[in-house]
Amino acid sequence: MRPLDFLGRIKVKLGIVIVLAVVAAFVVNEVGINSGLTRNIRIAIAVVLALIMVQLLARGMTKPLREMAAAAQTIAKGRYGMRVSATSRDEVGELARAFNAMAADLGEVDRQRRELVANVSHELRTPITGLQAVLENVVDGVSTPDVDTLGTALAQTQRLGRLVAQLLDLSRLDSGARLIEAETLDMVSMCRQAAGEAALARDDVTVESRVRPGTALVADPGLLAQVLANLLDNAVRHSPPGGTVRLSARVSGADVEIAVVDGGPGIPPSERARVFERFSRLDAGRAADAGGAGLGLAIAKEIVELHGGLIRIADRPGCHMVIHLPGRAVVRKAAGASAPEPSGAVRSDLPPRTPSVVPPVRAAADSTPEPEGASEATPAAPSAPTPVPVPAETAPAASSERVSPSAEAGEPVVPSPGMAAASAASEPEPPIPSPAPSPSDSSEPVPSDPVPSVAASSGPVSPVPDPAAPPPVPSAPQGPPAPPAYVPPSLFPRPDLPEAPRWMLPAAAMGGLVAAIAMPYASVGLGVALTAAAMGVAALIVLLSVGWRRITPWTVGLALLAYALVSVAIFRDADWLVTPLLLAAFGIAALGVSGAGTGWLGVIRGGLSVVLALPPLPWFISAPTKRLFKGRWLLPALGSAGITVVLLGVFGLLFSSADAVFSAFARDLLQAPGWTAELPYRTFLFGVFGLLVVASVLVGLRPVVEPEPPNLRAPVSRMVWVVPLAGLDLLFASFVTVQITVLFGGSRRVLSTAGLTYAEYARSGFFELVTVSVFVLGVVGAAVVLLQLRGAADRWLLAGLLGPLCAFTLVILASALHRLDLYTGAYGLSRLRGIVEATLWWLAAVFVLVLVAGAVRLARRGTTWFSRTLVLVTGLSLLAFAVWNPEARVAETQLSVRGVNRLDHDYLAGLSAEAVPALDRLPEPVRSCVLRDVVVANGLERPDPWNGWNLARERARDVLRRHPVQKDAECPGPPSRFRG
Repeated sequence: MRPLDFLGRIKVKLGIVIVLAVVAAFVVNEVGINSGLTRNIRIAIAVVLALIMVQLLARGMTKPLREMAAAAQTIAKGRYGMRVSATSRDEVGELARAFNAMAADLGEVDRQRRELVANVSHELRTPITGLQAVLENVVDGVSTPDVDTLGTALAQTQRLGRLVAQLLDLSRLDSGARLIEAETLDMVSMCRQAAGEAALARDDVTVESRVRPGTALVADPGLLAQVLANLLDNAVRHSPPGGTVRLSARVSGADVEIAVVDGGPGIPPSERARVFERFSRLDAGRAADAGGAGLGLAIAKEIVELHGGLIRIADRPGCHMVIHLPGRAVVRKAAGASAPEPSGAVRSDLPPRTPSVVPPVRAAADSTPEPEGASEATPAAPSAPTPVPVPAETAPAASSERVSPSAEAGEPVVPSPGMAAASAASEPEPPIPSPAPSPSDSSEPVPSDPVPSVAASSGPVSPVPDPAAPPPVPSAPQGPPAPPAYVPPSLFPRPDLPEAPRWMLPAAAMGGLVAAIAMPYASVGLGVALTAAAMGVAALIVLLSVGWRRITPWTVGLALLAYALVSVAIFRDADWLVTPLLLAAFGIAALGVSGAGTGWLGVIRGGLSVVLALPPLPWFISAPTKRLFKGRWLLPALGSAGITVVLLGVFGLLFSSADAVFSAFARDLLQAPGWTAELPYRTFLFGVFGLLVVASVLVGLRPVVEPEPPNLRAPVSRMVWVVPLAGLDLLFASFVTVQITVLFGGSRRVLSTAGLTYAEYARSGFFELVTVSVFVLGVVGAAVVLLQLRGAADRWLLAGLLGPLCAFTLVILASALHRLDLYTGAYGLSRLRGIVEATLWWLAAVFVLVLVAGAVRLARRGTTWFSRTLVLVTGLSLLAFAVWNPEARVAETQLSVRGVNRLDHDYLAGLSAEAVPALDRLPEPVRSCVLRDVVVANGLERPDPWNGWNLARERARDVLRRHPVQKDAECPGPPSRFRG
């Protein structure tokens, strides 16, 4: 356990450790002075305790640093699987989490590097092998160098060129050598062109472009066209026959969102994170010719991220690719013209740029280059409202070195003339002027696409033409961005919490209200049981409302045991008995709600889970509290109440001054009632128990936490543990033999050997035997936790040594119980003797449970049930001890063993109400003297309120009503005190 993990600053942790160490030294010094210790001894004890406290409190502050040092050495050797445990929320914890993220990233990069080398080798080998086979056939005379043979060789060469071009594109994008040449683009024309080229790949698939007129953005035209082509070609290839691919773009504020949707089988959620990796294919066995090399989506992702955007796959039917480009939209100014803008027209308010080359369109799947000079000039749309023609020129196919999008799925192909102008690598050539429009045509915009067919749209981009504008200047290379400023964690960082249920606050208010009504101003009794029941019901209702599935036999058993322990407050009155049982019930209930308990650390953490859930409650209840006060009724209600108080106060004072009768009436009305004095305490109880209900809900909603115990097992030689355990077995066997002779020999054997009476012999070593039993449990636990056994032989040998040791301890416990019976038969029972007797029976049950667990472990079965079973045995032992009624047993044995003359009146007067029926049998005046003190000590002279009702006190009052205490009885002198 790391007690300071909840703090978010390491400086605060160090300060707390120093302060607590100083406080510990001061306390040791003061206690040492009062105890008469010398200065040197006090200093030594203070130093040791301070070091122990620092070690316990600072645990976890430096452990991540040591783990990071070891992990860094492991990573330096090329192994990236080691991680650092980071449970704290301070700077060291953040460093550990960042280190884990860095190690994961390095491991992922190493994996991708290995896969890249393997995939590139595979993709290059296939076309090279095919080309080599063709050429070898030609050289060997097997094939003639005809058109088909050379076409096959050319196809393999083109495939090899496409792959190299893709790798070069990725390399430029990764290294930053490819800069963005941003321009203002008309999305209507660009999407129409991309849709038209993608539609040529398949005749049985329809490609639709849905873009609102006037949609524009600032981006690199070549790179954005490449992204659209890759996504559309991928969607067309995977669409079913007769399917439809939709390309849409919309503007949201300053952001642009582009979506490509198809009706294909889609991408499984488990593969969506990997489809953007290089050489990634959903079908690993697919050939490159059938679907590309798997680089198209990787290139699209790099281009989108180069624009500062994000590409993702939406969780919708089919494949829904979404591109989000923040801050790229062109904000339109309000135009005075009321005429609607036609689809595809370019707005005149966009920033101007130089006229661009608009090459002709051809099928994207056609990879055969056209004859040089074969091109077609298509006019682009001029700006509205003043039409300006867009000049175009021809571009030979062989002059472009850019790789443009292809119809292959996720892969660019050899560039076509229709995409040559979109390449950012080429420079704009002088435009071919077009005839200027006549003045009569200046009021009518020219359509951007004179051909109605979607497949014959005009070029990939239609930027705003302005011959007077200077040519675009490429953006200057920028250095690496400055690292973000470090923001230290808050002092109390927000923990990871589940969502608060809707009915949590009303249920907590119900539990707190019951506690505020039933708990205060009464002795422990019915109110405690009602409060516990209300809290349990409130927490259970909230957890069941959110589908709580943690109800197991262990949960039910622990809950029933907890309520049984709470019910002791109804029929027992002894505070020293009821208080520990209520605390045990609280811990057992918390353990049941948490669901933990498969190990010792889980039992401890589960028992403290509700208390540990109290610190994060402010964050847990913040959301439902905000929802509660989210409405607009709060401020008006407060304002109305304030105005009402002011008006009533002003006019009430005036009326009181004007009339004496009204003044007396107002004084009586405003006099505080009696219940207002109890209101602060009840409000406090309402808040405390309401928070406990909320903490219980939080524990139930959190996942089960089973702390991993530290591995303390060490490989030691068999001789190291066999000899000591064998020696203990021999010693215990000899002692048990002596005990058996004493048990059967009786008092005569004791008198003849030790010279002691039987009672003196029983008292002489009783507590030592109890200590021996506890030490044996420690030895068994240490052997199980510390010894690393090598096989079945070691397990059987250890069981053969520990089993007899536990059996001998059971005989020793029986001897201790026999001695205790002899001693109480001579001197009577007391509270301490009753507690010790119950402890002996509990220890015997624990040893039996240990023997059973050992046998189960030898059978190679799990023992995760042991910890919770021990908790159940402990709770049942406490419940049995309460049912046994120790206070009444003490009074009865004192009367039967010591007699009236040797009774200790002061000791009996300190007993609780359970002893009244037994003390009622005393003769007068001793009865009245003892019971008078019992009545005063337990408040039996007055009745309990309804919330303090208790069965033991009611029975005591019935006895006292039938036989009242004599107030004038003369009490005898105090007798000699008996042995405790």
